[in-house]
Amino acid sequence: MKHLSYRYGILTLFSMFNLMGMTSNNSVLALPEGDIANQVCTKGGAAVVTVKNGNGHGSGFLVSQDGLIITNAHVVDGGPSVVTVAFRDGKQVPADVIGFARGGVDLAALKIQNRKNLPHLNLARPGTAKVGYQVFAIGSPLDADNRDTCTQGNISRIRPDGIIQHTATLNLGNSGGPLLNSKGEVIGVNTSVATSFVLDSEGNPIGRTPGGTGINLSQPGEKVKSFLADIRQKKVSPVSTLDEPKEKSVETIALDGQVINGTLNGSPDYYTFSGKAGQKVVIEMNSQKINSFLTLAQVIESANGKELEKVAENDDKGAGNFNAEIVTTLPADGIYLIVAKSSQREETGSYSLRATVQQ
Repeated sequence: MKHLSYRYGILTLFSMFNLMGMTSNNSVLALPEGDIANQVCTKGGAAVVTVKNGNGHGSGFLVSQDGLIITNAHVVDGGPSVVTVAFRDGKQVPADVIGFARGGVDLAALKIQNRKNLPHLNLARPGTAKVGYQVFAIGSPLDADNRDTCTQGNISRIRPDGIIQHTATLNLGNSGGPLLNSKGEVIGVNTSVATSFVLDSEGNPIGRTPGGTGINLSQPGEKVKSFLADIRQKKVSPVSTLDEPKEKSVETIALDGQVINGTLNGSPDYYTFSGKAGQKVVIEMNSQKINSFLTLAQVIESANGKELEKVAENDDKGAGNFNAEIVTTLPADGIYLIVAKSSQREETGSYSLRATVQQ
């Protein structure tokens, strides 16, 4: 099943849904238009990967020779901590999910370990994307086997928040893939597309047009640049911030083994506790309704406010056991955050949670 989530806005008859897909700096402006497109698509495609998370797929692209990959947060949110990425030639390798952008930005970073000299893409200079400029989108639309699909169009609008609106064709599977300029530089990350509703005779929406609207949206390159700076400074979030913890109620629990019963409604639940350095804690999440997934992070106060540093996470307790369990030693005194969720995106169902100190 490919990732699909709808976000409704007030734009007339439109709904947004998430899309799940050159190292050359030489000027190509003197080439014929067809040669420009061929060069951008051919060289750019070498650095674009298909991201397989076990439940569906998206796209991503390398930004360094040693295997750093940028994709959308919604492509890997709720999935395993290690995903599979496939190159243009079909070769597949594992990649660690190393963090998510803060502030609800739909970006995430992956890392292929122990690799060198990989093809990668460069970011365009800030402010170089202009309305009317030609753009190219590369990714894996609809099916993972459609990798290295390249479409082209033009920038039709740059929204006040910096989001790039363009006409290069996108479909499910393109999420996380790069939007390139005519030099093969990254100006955005393809994220979503608008589709119009089909109306009945009374004006009620009864479906969506199959061909889309040509209104395709990409995260701007400036947000990618900021995210890369956070990665270098190790200021990324260990969990997706598309649903910010501060916007949800956070329950305080004690490490006394008391069982807490909760219900997931398509997004994570959050719990905090006060811990001490050297304490060995056991956190268990059990359910007969959902595939439990636990993340434990330390809450750290910094000049930028509260930040999260991942301590441990667990998907399955063991072979054939879909409950989750974390057994770990706390690294420092302080406040810790438990993220209780499902490994299946937007899954709902009841669960029980308890946390204890192991003597």
